[in-house]
Amino acid sequence: MENLISLLSNSGVDILGFYNSTFFGIVKFILGIYAVVVFADIVLLLIQRGLSGDLRETLMGVNIPPEFVSQKGKLRKKWNKIREGIKSPEEDNWKIAIISADEIIDDLIRRMGYAGENMGERLAEITPGQIENIEELKKAHEIRNQIIHDEAFALSKEQAEETIGYFENFLKYFEVL
Repeated sequence: MENLISLLSNSGVDILGFYNSTFFGIVKFILGIYAVVVFADIVLLLIQRGLSGDLRETLMGVNIPPEFVSQKGKLRKKWNKIREGIKSPEEDNWKIAIISADEIIDDLIRRMGYAGENMGERLAEITPGQIENIEELKKAHEIRNQIIHDEAFALSKEQAEETIGYFENFLKYFEVL
């Protein structure tokens, strides 16, 4: 028992000795400088992002156009018409609903600041890290392109619902719907 106490007290002295050593003082100094630099970087990045701006933009990382946020009622009415088109038994109504949904999303993406002549170019500019469900959106836009460019394109009810679901997931992700 006495050996254990003397061993612990001797090792305690070694730990305190190391803590107060010149080497550990240098390590503490370097880590202190590193912490200050990291803190300064964080502050500068927040200033560059415009912390005084919209908190929603800061959290989401993209600019959500104010008319889509403040006028959710109008967008919901448009979206309800699209949902009614998908519930219809006629394939033409499904196609019209998909084209209308694509136009809404295209307008939103354009107003978010993504450049391009058309939605395809704007979608190509977006990386998966910028918008979470971008691959779904690209699939939905491909379906829309098939509807527009191929008159013989046959659209199934399930495919139409899935495509509208992709558009809807995008709007829900940005809390627009």
